[in-house]
Amino acid sequence: MTWTAERQTVNQRAQIGAESNSALGTPVAATKLLECFDWTGQINADVATYRPTGHKYDNVLEENTEWMDWTIGGNLDYNGVIYPLASVCGAITPVAHGSSTTAKDWVGTPPVIGPSIVPQTYTLQQGDSIRAHQAAYLLFTEFGYKGTRKDFTCSGKAISQAISDGITMTNSPVAVPIAPVVAKHVNVYLDSTSGGLGTTLLTRALSVDYTFTNVYGVFYPLNRSTASWTAHVDLVPKATMKLRVEADSNGMALLGYLQNNTTYFMRVQAQGPQIASDGPGAVFNIFQHDMAIKVGKPSAFQDDSGIFAIEWELTIVEDPTWGKAQVFTITNLITAL
Repeated sequence: MTWTAERQTVNQRAQIGAESNSALGTPVAATKLLECFDWTGQINADVATYRPTGHKYDNVLEENTEWMDWTIGGNLDYNGVIYPLASVCGAITPVAHGSSTTAKDWVGTPPVIGPSIVPQTYTLQQGDSIRAHQAAYLLFTEFGYKGTRKDFTCSGKAISQAISDGITMTNSPVAVPIAPVVAKHVNVYLDSTSGGLGTTLLTRALSVDYTFTNVYGVFYPLNRSTASWTAHVDLVPKATMKLRVEADSNGMALLGYLQNNTTYFMRVQAQGPQIASDGPGAVFNIFQHDMAIKVGKPSAFQDDSGIFAIEWELTIVEDPTWGKAQVFTITNLITAL
């Protein structure tokens, strides 16, 4: 018997390319391997059926719309995280970190009011030399991260237009260097003013769990020239943080913030290895998430590795004085998506 190569799961790599902000949905070469994430895609469709009166079985089944749903998971990564953030925050242009000639700051600030911003979209190719498919107009609609002292992970959801199957993947993609956020890199701060962000360290923070959802939706006009959805639209996003702390005097101070409807300012910051020395001085990999929060109801008191703990549900809100709700700042050596 002649051996025939199968399409094997272990060989299905994913590679990505940043689409032009002036031509969203126009496929581009997928020149980057983003290997810090696992990619899972699902073909989705809106299918209508019809069963004539008096018949027991449908005799019409019609596809009206088709698209792809994607999920990612993996380590929170100083280099890889800029890809979903440039979607959910809007396209980001990196700037020099201080005086450094190599280190870049990627600053993402999701808008609190209109007009709409242009998000970064991507072309994704998935497969191998046996068979592969391609999806254009890939747009992240959700992003999240969570962590304890044992690990720090991130997640996301994206949508794309319907896939093109049986494509040839872009040759010789370049791997984006993997730079994971390690749990021992992370500090959590909680301060009373935006100007004081990063001052007061929560020394007994046990876990954080952030979600940013419902950022974008899509629409389908009556236009037979479009095989999938035509464009995206802004939705009303929801951003929340769960903070688990020891139920000591610092952890229970959040009860007063809840009772008094106080706005506080939280920073989750990871500082990784040194990446440059001309900042001036040392420059490190940084993942920094600043947010204005209001405290919601807590969980039941609970055990966390022997610590008597409590988890607070925090809602990320717009602060009129700060003029923002949240800001992401990523420092790395990546110059372009």
